[in-house]
Amino acid sequence: MNRHSRLHLEPASPIPIYLQIAEQLRHRIAAGTLLPDTELPSVRALASEHLINPNTVARAYLELEREGLLSKRRGTGTYVSTSATKLAATYRVQAVRDLLDKTIAAAAEFGLPRKQLRQLFEDRLSAAKEKSA
Repeated sequence: MNRHSRLHLEPASPIPIYLQIAEQLRHRIAAGTLLPDTELPSVRALASEHLINPNTVARAYLELEREGLLSKRRGTGTYVSTSATKLAATYRVQAVRDLLDKTIAAAAEFGLPRKQLRQLFEDRLSAAKEKSA
């Protein structure tokens, strides 16, 4: 990770810092901006960069290691695991599903009819397709 890919941590957030780190790294792996075999900053380096306790970074790395997204290599550091691509695909689907669930809940709260929600979805999908073309 270089300076351009600095994590955005919010100390005032109710979400613990280690979870913010883990979620942002998970997202970057799923998005393909952190590829398998990419070396991550050391625990000390990342903690120093963000002025946080090294144990916080270690806890985030450990969580991602347990999920199979990171692997430690004795004497060399922490890397995105080679199996991360497969696991990231599952994460991507779950992340989009969660966002859709929130959107559907908001639409129901606002009383939007199903037909109108479908039309909004189709319109946004078409707009996104045009942007990427």
